[in-house]
Amino acid sequence: MRYTFDGGLGSLHPRQAAGGELAMVPHDGGLAVRFPPRCAHYGAPSCPRAILQSGPVGFLNPGRGAFTYGASVLVGPDETSKGANVVQKGFSVGDSQFKLQVDGEAGRPSCVIVGTGSDTIFVALASRSVADGRWHRIACARGNALLTVAMDGVEVGRTAIPSSLSIANDDPLCIGGKGTSANNDQFVGVIDDVYVTRFA
Repeated sequence: MRYTFDGGLGSLHPRQAAGGELAMVPHDGGLAVRFPPRCAHYGAPSCPRAILQSGPVGFLNPGRGAFTYGASVLVGPDETSKGANVVQKGFSVGDSQFKLQVDGEAGRPSCVIVGTGSDTIFVALASRSVADGRWHRIACARGNALLTVAMDGVEVGRTAIPSSLSIANDDPLCIGGKGTSANNDQFVGVIDDVYVTRFA
C-alpha cells in the first residue's frame, strides 16, 4: 500500500483537534501533506493536532514475515519535538505495533516494532538527523531477525529482533500522529509517499 497524495488524500480520513489543520503542498511535481506547526508546550491540550487515518487494514499485518515501511519527510531544524510519529499501526501496550518516528530535539528517525503478547519495544535508531530543512526518504525493514532504518538509501541503524516476533492487530494506519489526544506525538513538517510492503 502506498499513499502519494498526488490525487488528494484518497481513502485516508483527516482527524483534527484544537484547531489543527492539514495542508496540501507541492513536492517533486506532485503533492505532499503539511502537518500543524510545533506547539510551544508539547502535549498541552491546546496544541493543534491533525493526523490522517485509514480504515481497517488488517491485510497490512506482517505477522512474522519480512516487510518494509517508510515515508519521505521534510523537517526543519526548529520543527523537532519530544515525540513525532510519521506512520504507525498498533500500539506498544497490550497490542502489537510497527512505527516510524522522528523523536527528540536531534530529529533522528527510528523504526519501532512490538510483537503480539510482548511489552518489549525494539528500536532501530538512525545515526543521523533529518531535521535540516531538506527532503529525506526513510525506510524501515524487518527481515533476517533484524530491524533496520535507512535514510536516502543508506542504512543508518539496526537492531536484532526475535525471528518469532509477530505483528497483528485490528488498528488503522495513522500518519502524522497516533491519534488526536493531547499526547498524540504530533508530527511537525511535511510527509509524502507513505508505504507499507509485505513480502510472502
